[in-house]
Amino acid sequence: MNSMPKIIGDFMELAFSNKICKVSVTGTEMLSSNIKKITFKGVFPHVKFKLGQAIVIRIDETNYRNYTPSKWNSQTGTFEVIFHIHNNGPGSECIKNLKPNDIITVGLPRGFNVYDAAAKYHFFFGDETCISVFKSMKDEINRTENNYLGILELDSASIEVPAKLGLIVDVVPKSINKAEFAIQSLHKLDPEIWNLWQNGQFYLLGNAKSIQAFRKALKEKGVLNKNICTQPYWAEGKIGL
Repeated sequence: MNSMPKIIGDFMELAFSNKICKVSVTGTEMLSSNIKKITFKGVFPHVKFKLGQAIVIRIDETNYRNYTPSKWNSQTGTFEVIFHIHNNGPGSECIKNLKPNDIITVGLPRGFNVYDAAAKYHFFFGDETCISVFKSMKDEINRTENNYLGILELDSASIEVPAKLGLIVDVVPKSINKAEFAIQSLHKLDPEIWNLWQNGQFYLLGNAKSIQAFRKALKEKGVLNKNICTQPYWAEGKIGL
């Protein structure tokens, strides 16, 4: 759902009040020139949040965008999202201008659970659009004393953000050839490390073509389909996915 007529959006807010709520901005922080962390406060004690689920934000009268929280607490009515501001559309413009005490409309979390709690070894691949969900997974992995590796394709403006968030991953530049440098980094993994991780759980999120290229590389290294979770968040020329 990227857009709908205003009259329908207004009606849905009234008719589905158990799935849509108003929340206020309680804090903002620019982690870089294109990454913004925002905390929100609302009332949603009934929500049973699962890692990787998305919320939908009504960014203006007719447009909506999906985002994945980096923190969620239904009991306190608080959550946090780390946004990528790409300066290329109404969603980005809305997020860039949000400030404390602003009120927005949010569709509460939905979608399946992408996180495999039974896995001991986890591997992340993605870009700026995935930092929020990878932060939430990292926190859970550390809490349960499991292990993770990751490779992120980032613009130069974003390269320091993972370290600021305590996200220990390899950062590579983006390339015209999708996932080119990420695949090179994958092939450089120490064989002993790879022996531990090859049967772990792999999360490939973000750009559709990058996911496709990196998945092909994993398959060539013997990773099974059942161990690869893919979620394209965006593709060139398309408004959301």
